[in-house]
Amino acid sequence: MGEWIDGYMQRLSRVREKNRIGGGQDRIDLIHALGKLTARERIAHILDEGSFEEIGSIVTDTRPSLDGKKRPDPSDGVVMGFGEIHGRPVALYVMDFTVMSGSLGDQTAWKMADITAMAGERGLPLIGVIDSAGERLSFKGGDAGMNGMARFLRNYCLYSGVIPRITLLLGPCTGVLSVVPGLSDFLIINQDTGFLWLGGDISSDDAGDAVFHMEKTGQCDMLAESDVDAIEKMKTLLAYLPQNCWKGPAFLETGDDPLRREEALLDVMPDNPKFTYDMHEVIDKIVDNGEFLELKEDFATHLVVGFCRFGGRVAGIVANNPDELSGILEPDSSDKYDRFMRFLDAFNIPLVTLVDTTAFPPGDRWERLGIIRHGAKLLHSYAHLTCPKVTMVLRRSYGGANIVLGCSKMFPDYVYAWPTVEFAPTGPETVVHAVFHKELARAKEEGKYDEVYNFFLSILKEEFSVMNLAKQWTTYYTAHEVIDPRDTRSRIVKAIALLQNKKETLPEKK
Repeated sequence: MGEWIDGYMQRLSRVREKNRIGGGQDRIDLIHALGKLTARERIAHILDEGSFEEIGSIVTDTRPSLDGKKRPDPSDGVVMGFGEIHGRPVALYVMDFTVMSGSLGDQTAWKMADITAMAGERGLPLIGVIDSAGERLSFKGGDAGMNGMARFLRNYCLYSGVIPRITLLLGPCTGVLSVVPGLSDFLIINQDTGFLWLGGDISSDDAGDAVFHMEKTGQCDMLAESDVDAIEKMKTLLAYLPQNCWKGPAFLETGDDPLRREEALLDVMPDNPKFTYDMHEVIDKIVDNGEFLELKEDFATHLVVGFCRFGGRVAGIVANNPDELSGILEPDSSDKYDRFMRFLDAFNIPLVTLVDTTAFPPGDRWERLGIIRHGAKLLHSYAHLTCPKVTMVLRRSYGGANIVLGCSKMFPDYVYAWPTVEFAPTGPETVVHAVFHKELARAKEEGKYDEVYNFFLSILKEEFSVMNLAKQWTTYYTAHEVIDPRDTRSRIVKAIALLQNKKETLPEKK
């Protein structure tokens, strides 16, 4: 090696050594004491060994601090680049809490803006790991990084629906940075260390923690017990996702017979419609090997969403859960449904809807919460879906929920129904009280209330039965086919296979 280049190599070596130790050994020790991994340890767990190609490693903080002190600033607090996860190329950025508590500096934001654009241009999934105390203050321009942050957020939004964007929240995230987990397609939070808060007063002990954002705000998709657990959950999720919107998810030979009949489905549903059952029992029996990756499982639990495979092909399931609030669609479950179906559509992943619901709940409480607005949003989103759509109705499909969950005239590709199904504008029990209230009042005086009520109810239930309604192909309440429940899996598997080359267009718009 020539002497003239030796000095440059030594400088580069010193930079890399500084990057390796981040903010210093004392900060690394603090991170470990908190039960967290450092940024580079996280990258080592995320990426295949030896696959990481870092960019931006020479970057440092270029703005003077408020107190004039110079602090360790390798990579300006964010390590980023490209690598592979199980052989799949990805882009990632990982905020480094050892460097000024992961605060958002000017160069930090610009680096994140550029890695997002590069991921989008190359069609690579973007993995973000956030562990940051918020914006960094400096003498130049007040809050550092706002210009770069605006560029980052714009890029992040522009590539929504183009590439999958997964955020792992493994520490604090406050201020303007807090919108990034909300913009992500999926958010995984370490339940011990994750904290998400825009700003202002905190009025409860649980505000901002992982459970708060799982159960209360619905922003969290999965909870993790540690950094490593969060990373493993991310990898499991990524396996269901395509590289980008132009490529479908990978086919996987699961070894589960696509034509398997499931006898146990005949015993899932209770004889009395007043009793409930857990829709998870149905899902477990029809998906490949019973493997279902549920998202937001503790938020709006009366609606179940998540990923699975049918005959080796990835699909997204949206299912009412009668075991919780009769599977109603209210504002929270509507938001959960809307966000998930729009992701499926953007990446052309089949939507399988399992329906058993008593519809949108009526009343003053729900009206004040915006039930009409949320229901209208679902109508708008479903009407614009061009991904494969398969509807399977199991027991009840009442009112407006019948429309937003893929009834025949919203034109899903297939509508199947179990013979137990009732289609109705509202529950038959409600109709009996509304239409025959005089007869019921007289029967009550005569001591024959139950007899008369059950008589009218049986008539209406027969009228609303799919076995009666499906006799007319052109009606609103109908199905393409009434099926044996044991054939639920095979019907869905075949439908998804037939829809692989489906083309559906929408009216041209500006």
